[in-house]
Amino acid sequence: MTEVKYHYQWLNGFNSNRPTIVCLHGFTGTLKTFDGLFPNEKYNFLGIDLIGHGQTSVYVHPIYYRMENVVSKLQELMQLLQIKNYYLLGYSMGGRVALAWAVNDPHVQGLILESARPGIADKHDRQKRRQKDNDLAGKILVQPLEEFVNYWENIPLFASQKQLPLEIRQQIRRQRMGQQKYGLAMSLMMMGTGQQESYWKYLPQNIPVLLIVGELDFKFQKIAQEMKLMAPQMTISVLPSGHCVHIEVPSSFSSLVIKWLDNNL
Repeated sequence: MTEVKYHYQWLNGFNSNRPTIVCLHGFTGTLKTFDGLFPNEKYNFLGIDLIGHGQTSVYVHPIYYRMENVVSKLQELMQLLQIKNYYLLGYSMGGRVALAWAVNDPHVQGLILESARPGIADKHDRQKRRQKDNDLAGKILVQPLEEFVNYWENIPLFASQKQLPLEIRQQIRRQRMGQQKYGLAMSLMMMGTGQQESYWKYLPQNIPVLLIVGELDFKFQKIAQEMKLMAPQMTISVLPSGHCVHIEVPSSFSSLVIKWLDNNL
């Protein structure tokens, strides 16, 4: 059986006496997206490249890209690192993975979801999204990577990033251009929003959850409000940004996360 290796990095060093927060990036990203975000000494921040991205395995059987298998491998990694209990922080795709992980893992003590959703509840809408994801995956496989990256960075969801400094935009583009087409395509086809199980019915009720959304991201604000209706213990925080809050307003994002952790550990 093919071995799947997950690349990880302690973002601010490791101390066994500190609580650990696992950071999961979004589609086309890597753990590098969290670099320099949490330079404090209160918590361990562990960045992981999700399957098909960065330095984690890419050219493996598509079954390893299925959400349940991704979560299983991440749990194995935590056992290997001897981290018994942990918090999860996930952005967009990473948020979907974090939520799927938290549903059946008693070691997850809390969740921080940035611009994330629990999947699509309606099966017909889910099928439409699955077809859309599969069509895009097919294009990724046959087109030059640069063509896809040009398309992806110009979708409306990322419009506010046009206002970022050139250096930041170039960093984001380098991460995207450093990916492998097969990995991106399999991520969409096997664990995309249309492919994954809907977790709306399984939203955690007994752990603290922070939902972070951008004030320009109306779609995910609405999703966050709907999530809170189903799990009232969740807290929603809206920051002055678009979809990718931690890149657009990093200081505000970092301060919010640390304050929330201080209040919930």
